[in-house]
Amino acid sequence: MAQQFALATPTTEEMTRVGIVGGLAGATGAVEGIVLSMAPKLGALELPFTWGTMLGVPVIGAAVALMTKGMIGDAGLGIAAGGAAILGRELPIMLQEFTLAKARPGGGLLGAGNPGTRLLGAGAGATAATQRAGARVGLEF
Repeated sequence: MAQQFALATPTTEEMTRVGIVGGLAGATGAVEGIVLSMAPKLGALELPFTWGTMLGVPVIGAAVALMTKGMIGDAGLGIAAGGAAILGRELPIMLQEFTLAKARPGGGLLGAGNPGTRLLGAGAGATAATQRAGARVGLEF
């Protein structure tokens, strides 16, 4: 039998499921974000704590979702979704250190050391300290 598409009023069960999944996904993302922001203060434990949290939360949530039914399974699905969202947001930023950070002439910043780069002047009313600080400002990609 072919699938049908229809707009209908959701049942209580469907609304409860969406509420549980969405609520726990948001709560998981908030808690995991707090944990990841505190990780740099752990010193040598920062790296295993960060990666363990980012990889462990979605795996545990998926395991709960796959091995249980009902509201507990929905809770696991929300945890997995929130953890995967944080992983998807943080992973490119963390991997950028390994892939995009290459030494560039002139210290890695856009500046006078790079040929073809023009710097804007600091302006007529700028002090000498502001002008010196403005020479060091740049963008790094």
